[in-house]
Amino acid sequence: MKLELAGGAGRTILEYDTPVLLSTIFARQGIPVEMPCGGRQRCLKCRVKASGELSPLTQRERELLTPEEIAAGVRFACMTELRGDARVELPAASASQRIVTAGSMPDFPLCPWERGVGAAVDIGTTTLALYLYDLEKGRLLATGSERNPQAVFGADVISRLEKALAGEGEALAASIRGGIARLLGESCAQAAVEREAVKALVLTGNTAMLYLLCGQNPASIAAAPFRQDRYFGEFLPASALGMPLAEGARIYLPRCMSAYVGGDITTALMAAGFDRKLEIAASEPELLVDIGTNGEMALAAGGRLLCCSTAAGPAFEGAGIYQGMNAMEGAVSRVALADGEIRCEVIGGGEAKGLCGSGIVDAVAVMVKAGILDETGLINEEGHAFEAYITEEDDQPAFRLPGTGVILTQQDIRAVQLAKSAVCAGMLTLMGEAGMKPEDIGRLTIAGGFGAFIDANAAETIGLIPPGFAAKAVAVGNAAGTGASMTLLSEEIRRRSEALARRAETVELSTSPRFMEYYVENMLFGG
Repeated sequence: MKLELAGGAGRTILEYDTPVLLSTIFARQGIPVEMPCGGRQRCLKCRVKASGELSPLTQRERELLTPEEIAAGVRFACMTELRGDARVELPAASASQRIVTAGSMPDFPLCPWERGVGAAVDIGTTTLALYLYDLEKGRLLATGSERNPQAVFGADVISRLEKALAGEGEALAASIRGGIARLLGESCAQAAVEREAVKALVLTGNTAMLYLLCGQNPASIAAAPFRQDRYFGEFLPASALGMPLAEGARIYLPRCMSAYVGGDITTALMAAGFDRKLEIAASEPELLVDIGTNGEMALAAGGRLLCCSTAAGPAFEGAGIYQGMNAMEGAVSRVALADGEIRCEVIGGGEAKGLCGSGIVDAVAVMVKAGILDETGLINEEGHAFEAYITEEDDQPAFRLPGTGVILTQQDIRAVQLAKSAVCAGMLTLMGEAGMKPEDIGRLTIAGGFGAFIDANAAETIGLIPPGFAAKAVAVGNAAGTGASMTLLSEEIRRRSEALARRAETVELSTSPRFMEYYVENMLFGG
């Protein structure tokens, strides 16, 4: 039996033997269809046009799809079973996705550990970002980015670890390796370089991403007491990961700090110069936070490096939000309240289709300022100037952004509420462990693609960062990718990064009474 995939990157024919869900096919093959819930029929974002020998429409599909969509052949991949030859039209590739592939790079010694061409890749939970270099000149040849193809297994780390433990570890490894190889091939073509000429590769990511990349059994990091049995900080031959690179090419995986503070934070800290700051006793305390699916953070103070990770969930990256989406054309990226009006900015300037992370933070901040949300996070249906925009969706109150068809539901607000409280509580816990108060912190470095677009004042309004921190906040872009590039280009940086990772002290939030106290205290808006 054959499945024809049309759209996206062209036309592909896949063969399969037994009836299987479309979502399962997408997951196994790394097909870039948005499925933040991992095919559990929760997010309902896996809409495709399908025809051929398929299972009949389910009752739930009939309830969720309009008659026009049904007539056009729209199906949910997680509810549609292939039973013979079929054709699926994939959504258009998100070529306009706005992924940050740049950050501020400090001065450092150029002394690469290989010659020729090399690449650094930041394996984020949601996205991949690649940087291709002429190693001897330190010259950037090309950049590339795409969604992490593992997203079809679930939007968050926990979902993917569960899938790996359930026997899909090889599929997860193949998915991310294929994504890296594809991105590398595209970047090499852009730079007119043969992929087989690439001699060195640095792959950074959180601990779980590196485990899944290597096909390592993640049992040790998937359950209490969450103690990893592999810290990385090691070289591998390219053949070990099936990478089609130059003969004798090597891959370096930066050292992780703990089960949930990974190599991406190690490289981000190097990009932010934290190793040098720890050597200077008089340096003002500085906090770095990478706000994404995982809220990873580090505090440099008094010669100590304290780190932690908090489960923020995928809300700030658009996943798990009713109309959440990646930062691409059609996403509301900015929301502002001015002169009594709410105004929205849409990427590409066209019709609004949903909200990306920065738009979600802005929208919730505006709802707080306008009195649309009370301090507990409940949507007020009256008592403010925007009563006309209160609606209902899935038997719950919702707010429609003026001038758009995009809504935020009460459930969306709760997801943001949980995420912002977890991130802020993590920051406060690190300060508490160091014997410091928020006013003692001199600088807040916000790393990551999401951090590059976030409005620090909006983040402070909703309680994502502590009061007074907006004025201290500096966005540095994709610091993990920048640090990975530095590691690729400098043997000295590589050695220093390993020393930095070994020096880190991990604060376990799961057993911290201080964290739970801060988490509850910061659940309110404006509190």
